[in-house]
Amino acid sequence: MKKLYLMCLLLIAVMGVQAQTRTFSGRVLDAGNSDPLIGAAVTLQGSTTGSITDVNGKFSLNVPAGNVTLVVKYVGYADQTVTFTANDQDVTVKLAVQQNALEDVVVVGFGTIKRRDLTGAVASVKASDIVRAPTHNPLEAIQGRASGVDITRSSGAAGAGVNVQIRGTRSIPNALNTANGINPNAPLLVVDGVQNGGNINNINPNDIESIEVLQDASSTAIYGSQGANGVIIVTTKKGISGKAKVSYNGYYGVNGWTQFPQPRQGESYINLRRESFRLPDGTIPNDATVFPNAGELQAIQAGQTVNWMDLSTRNGQQQSHTVSVRGGNDNTKAFFSLGYFNEQGQLRNQDYNRYNFRYNIDQKINNWIKAGIVGQLAFTKTNARRDPLSNALTAFPFGVPFNADGSVKTNPLTDASGNPVTGFLSPLTDERAFAAVDEAVANEINATAFVELNPIKGLTFRSNLGTVLGNSRRGVFNDAQSLTQANPRYSEAYIQNNNTRYYNWDNVLTYTRDIKKHGFTATVLSSYIHSDGESVEARGRNQTINAQTFYGLLGTDPTTRTISAPYTRFDLLAYAGRFNYSYDGKYLLQATMRWDGASRLAPGNKWDSFPSVSAGWVLSREDFMKNVSQLNNLKLRASYGISGNSTIPPYGTQSLLVPIQMGFGNVGVPAYAFGGDIVSPNLGWEKSKTIDIGLDVTAFNSRVTAAIDWYLTKTSDLLFRRSLPQSTGQQFIYQNIASTQNSGINITLTTVNIQTKDFKWSSTATFSHNAEKITGLIDGRNILSTTNPERESLFIGSQVQSFYTYRKTGIWQLGETGTRFGSTTGTQYQPGDIKVQDLNNDGVIDATNDRTVIGHAQPRWFGGFQNTFTYKNFDLNVFMVARYGQTVYGEFLGRYDPSGAQNGPDNFDYWTPTNPTNDFPKPGRGNLSNLYNNNYQSLLFIDGSFLKIKNVSLGYTFPKSLTDRIKIGTLRAYATASNMFTFTKNKLLRDYDPERGGAESSPLSRQLVFGVNVDF
Repeated sequence: MKKLYLMCLLLIAVMGVQAQTRTFSGRVLDAGNSDPLIGAAVTLQGSTTGSITDVNGKFSLNVPAGNVTLVVKYVGYADQTVTFTANDQDVTVKLAVQQNALEDVVVVGFGTIKRRDLTGAVASVKASDIVRAPTHNPLEAIQGRASGVDITRSSGAAGAGVNVQIRGTRSIPNALNTANGINPNAPLLVVDGVQNGGNINNINPNDIESIEVLQDASSTAIYGSQGANGVIIVTTKKGISGKAKVSYNGYYGVNGWTQFPQPRQGESYINLRRESFRLPDGTIPNDATVFPNAGELQAIQAGQTVNWMDLSTRNGQQQSHTVSVRGGNDNTKAFFSLGYFNEQGQLRNQDYNRYNFRYNIDQKINNWIKAGIVGQLAFTKTNARRDPLSNALTAFPFGVPFNADGSVKTNPLTDASGNPVTGFLSPLTDERAFAAVDEAVANEINATAFVELNPIKGLTFRSNLGTVLGNSRRGVFNDAQSLTQANPRYSEAYIQNNNTRYYNWDNVLTYTRDIKKHGFTATVLSSYIHSDGESVEARGRNQTINAQTFYGLLGTDPTTRTISAPYTRFDLLAYAGRFNYSYDGKYLLQATMRWDGASRLAPGNKWDSFPSVSAGWVLSREDFMKNVSQLNNLKLRASYGISGNSTIPPYGTQSLLVPIQMGFGNVGVPAYAFGGDIVSPNLGWEKSKTIDIGLDVTAFNSRVTAAIDWYLTKTSDLLFRRSLPQSTGQQFIYQNIASTQNSGINITLTTVNIQTKDFKWSSTATFSHNAEKITGLIDGRNILSTTNPERESLFIGSQVQSFYTYRKTGIWQLGETGTRFGSTTGTQYQPGDIKVQDLNNDGVIDATNDRTVIGHAQPRWFGGFQNTFTYKNFDLNVFMVARYGQTVYGEFLGRYDPSGAQNGPDNFDYWTPTNPTNDFPKPGRGNLSNLYNNNYQSLLFIDGSFLKIKNVSLGYTFPKSLTDRIKIGTLRAYATASNMFTFTKNKLLRDYDPERGGAESSPLSRQLVFGVNVDF
C-alpha cells in the first residue's frame, strides 16, 4: 500500500513538471541569403539547456512554460539574444555575418590568418553580398563594397567584363600592351590558390565563398611582382560534413531601358538644318536649298519619320540557373555545382551564353595526410556585333527602314526616279541575314590538385599544382554593305583559333608554435609559373557566298588571303619567406621577403627581391583600456614594403623580325624587317614602395566596426614604351624612365542601427580617396602626344590619364567683345561661337598658351553605401555607389553637327539670337572642327560625377510551416532592380550612365529580375 502511494506521488510530480515545460523548436538561417546554419548553438539564457542545429538549420529543446529567452551563436556571425512568448513556436532566427569578427579567418597569400592578428590592409566580401547583384561577373558584384577597389563595368554589351583598379594608377599603359590584352595596372587574381587562375568571367558568383582584396605592400609582397597592383583572392565553396544539401538559385528578368540620348526627330531636326542656312540678313532659303541631297526632301514631304535609335535597340533578357550539391563526412567532403547564364544584349544578334561545372573534393587519407582536387569546366559562346548607336544617332531621321516583306532596307532613301540613294546606308544594315557575324566560342579547363602533410604538430607542407587550359575560336564576317565595310565596299572574313596552357606549381612549408604568450608562424615557399599560347589566323576578302560567313575561306579572293601563326611564352620563378610573431595578442609583427625571376625582362635584370614588414598594436588589450567597456577592439597597424612589376609583352626587350614584301623590278619577293621595337638590354623591374597606416575599431558589442587606412605609394623605373626618332630606323624601345605617386585614404564603416526581435537595420559604407600624379618622365619634360594630344599626353604633376585642351567657359553672347584665334590679326570670335578661357590674358586663343589640363579620368573619391532591412520574413537591401570629381570624354557630345548634315542628340541646346544658351554653339554651314577650329574639343570633356542606386532587392522567406509541407528546407523569392536611377552633376549626362566613362558604344542598361533560392 505504501509503495502504491509513493508511485502516485511520483506520477503527480512528473505530470506537474511536464505541465511547467514545453518543447520549443525553430531554425537558424543566414540573414543574408536565408541558407540554414548547420551547427549553430541555441541555449536557454542563464542555463545549460541547449541544442545544436541540424543540416536544415533546425533545433528543438525543452524550455519552461511562458516567455523564454534564447541565445543563438554561430562562428563568424554576430550572437543574437531573442525573447519569445508562450505562444511562439517553429520560430526563425536570422544571424547576420559579423563582417569584422575578430575570430574570422581571412584568406591571405599562401595561407590564412585570424582577423585579430592581421597587420595588413585586407578587405573581405562574403558570399551573401556577392550574390546580391544579378550579374555573371563576381567582381562586378563587389563594386563599392570594398574600399580602395575601383570597379566599373567595361561596357553594356552582353557578357562584358569589368575594369578593376586598386589604389590608383601606378603604371603608364601603351597601345602595344592594350593590343596584346595586357593591363599593367590590373590586380593579380588568385582563384583557390592558383595565381592568374583563369577568366573571372567564367566563375559563377553562386560558387564563391568569399573574396579578399589585399591592398598594402605587406599583404601583397608574398606575391612579389605579381602583386604590384594589389591581389584579389577568390575562394570557392567546399564540401561540409553532414547530410548532402541540394540548392537551386535562379533568376530571370529584363535587361534594357538603356540610358542614351534620343536623336532629333521631325521639326526639331528640320529647324536645326534650316537655322544652319540662315543668311546674314536673317532670312532662310527655301527647303529645296536646305535639303539638296537626293531623296531628303522627298522623304520629309512624305512624312517618313524614322527613329533609328528605337529601331536599333531592344529590351533583352537575362537569366541564371545554378544547382549545387554540398555534403560529406569526416573523411570526404565534396561540392558540385552546375550553372547556366544567358544574357541578351540591347542589340539584336548580340548575346552571351555560359555553361560551367565546378567541383571541389577534399579527402582525408589518414591523420596527417589529406589531398584534394578543385576545378571548373566552362564553355562560353558570344555573339557580338559592331555597335550601331553612333550611326543611329547621326543618321538622317527620315526614310523607309524596311522592305514590304519586313526585311531591312539597305538604302532607306530613294531619289525622284525611285532609285535607292546609295550614299545613305541604313543603321540597321547589319541585321540583314549573313550581313555581319562575330561569333566567339571558348572552352576553359581549370584543375588544381593538392596534397597536404602534417607530420608533426604545427608543421604543414602543402604542394599545389594548378592548371588552366584554354582553347577558343573567333570567326568574323562582314559583307560589302555592312557598317564595318561601308567604305571599302568589299566583304571580309577571318577566323582565329587560340590554344593556351598555364601552370602554377606552389610548394609551401608552414610551422606554427605557441609558447606561453608568444605565437610564431614561419612560412617558406617556392612558386613556378609557366604560360604559353599559340594561335592561327586566316583572312580573306570577297567571300563568294555570304552564307559561308567565316567558313570556307577558299571562297575568298586568293590574292587577298593571309595567314599568321604567332607563339608566345613566359616563365616566372620565385622563392619567398614570411615570419609572423604575436605576443599576448597585443603586439603583432610580420616580415616577408620574396625573390622573383621573370623571363620577360633583359638578361642580367631578370631577378630582384621584394621585402616588406608590418606591425600591429592591439590597444584594446592594454590595461589602460580595460575600463572602456564600449570598445571591443582597437588596433593600430603600420606597414612598409616593395613590390615589382614586369608586365610587358613577351619578347618586349628583343628585336623581332616580321615578314614583308619587297619588289625587284616587277617581281615581288618575301623579305624581313625589324618589327618596330629594338633591343632593350638594360630593362629591369618597375618597383612600387608603399607605406600604409591603418586603424581597426570594433565597438558597442560589435554593432559598430570601422577600418581606416592611409597610404603612400611611390613607383619608380616605370616600364615605359618610348618613341624613337625616325633617324634610328625603329619606332619604340622599352625603358625604365618614369615615376608616379599615389596617396589616399580608405574607410569602411559597418553599423547595426536597430536590432529587435522582428526588425533589424544595418548599414555598410565605403569611402576611397586617391591622389594620383606623375612625378617624373624621360628628361623631366611633359610628353605631348602628336596623334591624340587631348587624351594621350603625359604631364608631370597630373594623373596618368589626363585631358588636355581648351577650357570652355560658355558661348559668346550678343554685345560681348570676342578675343581672336591664333594671333592678334586672327579671326575674332562672334556671338554664338564657343568661348574658351584665355589663360595668359593676351586677347588671343592659341594652342601654345591656352591649352591646359582640364580634368582627369580618375575620380577624386568613390564609395558605396548599403542598407539592409529585415522584418520578420521580409528583407530589403538598397545599395548605392558614387563617383565624384571624374572627367569623362563624352563621345556623343561630339555628335552635335552645327550644319545638321548629320543628326544628333535632341536634348542639346544650341545658341541662336533668341536662345542665348551656353551649352552648344550656333548652327552654321560646316562641322564642329572646321567651324570652331580646335575649340570644339572643349565641348567633349565634362564633369562625370554621379550617384547611382545600383541595386534594390526585396525578398521574402516563406514560413517553415509551408516549406515543411512541400518537403524543402528553405524557400526565398526576391526581385532585384539594378542601375535604375542615376543622378549626374552635369545636365548633359541626364540621359546617359557615366559609369560607362563617356563611351558612345554599348551604354549601360537597367535590369529587373525575379528569382528564387531553394534548399532541399
